[in-house]
Amino acid sequence: MRLTSLRLRRFERGLLQMEVAKRADMSCCRLSEIENGRAEPQPDELQRIAAALGLSPQHLLAPHTS
Repeated sequence: MRLTSLRLRRFERGLLQMEVAKRADMSCCRLSEIENGRAEPQPDELQRIAAALGLSPQHLLAPHTS
């Protein structure tokens, strides 16, 4: 599972990485690893990241379209 559009979706909402990490109850380092494709999120992390961005997990996994 690759969240290729995670960073873009965060930028669209005007959120800093540390804001999303705090909302998702994870470290900035962990979120960065996920954003950059160096780590795969666990199902619970995916849920928390999606909630922090106001999205469904399925929306995060879908390809980004403008």
